[in-house]
Amino acid sequence: MAAIRAVVFDLGHTLWDFAPREDARRLTALRLHERLAAALGGDVPPPAALDRALNATVARWLESWNSDRLEQPPSERLMSEALATLELTPDDGLLRELTRIFLAVEVDMPVIEPDTLAAIAQLDERGLAMGCVTNTILLEDGVFDLLDRLGLLRYLRSVVASSAMSYRKPHPSLFQRALRELDVTPAEAVFVGDRLVDDVGGAQQIGMRAVLTHQYRQEPLDGSATSPDAVVRRLSELPAALDRIEATA
Repeated sequence: MAAIRAVVFDLGHTLWDFAPREDARRLTALRLHERLAAALGGDVPPPAALDRALNATVARWLESWNSDRLEQPPSERLMSEALATLELTPDDGLLRELTRIFLAVEVDMPVIEPDTLAAIAQLDERGLAMGCVTNTILLEDGVFDLLDRLGLLRYLRSVVASSAMSYRKPHPSLFQRALRELDVTPAEAVFVGDRLVDDVGGAQQIGMRAVLTHQYRQEPLDGSATSPDAVVRRLSELPAALDRIEATA
């Protein structure tokens, strides 16, 4: 196998976990209500009703990700479906505005560990190219904003969000775009994620090597048809895991 030149990460439950912020959700619902009222006038459902409709629709979308269908519709459709449950049908321009209010920033607070940041800095010092591939309903601008606020964007030369790709992992197109942007072959790249099918299997099917992290989620390996090249308990163990992968190649 070729030497490792690049590492590509999943984001949620891999680089960070989430701490919900109820105040951020309420503020978003209020902003949506104000924009709808200004545009439509008349009776607009209260912010709490908007919040319930959106959360129910998000839950329905995420539940559908357990199926084998990997196509991902544009995030505007999520907003449209949620508003339709409230008998609201905004025009395309307003729909785009509302979607940006709801999905241009992450409303859950990411929690990233200091030793994870140290491990990423260590990989950067080694000269490894890094990127990320994430399944998300968050708009791509929102992913960039979140990475920037966490101080991670300076390390990542490629950022691939499923919301901008029409597909979600494990579809090969997401991994292939990251490899093109990092200018490496599949054999020269390692993917790091918390899900056996989406992350490990998706990367391996195009020829990448893959590391499974158990830091925030623990998928059992027993009985699985997918076998990661390494398993780490924390991202701080990743530099050593990459050394072992190269040594056994």
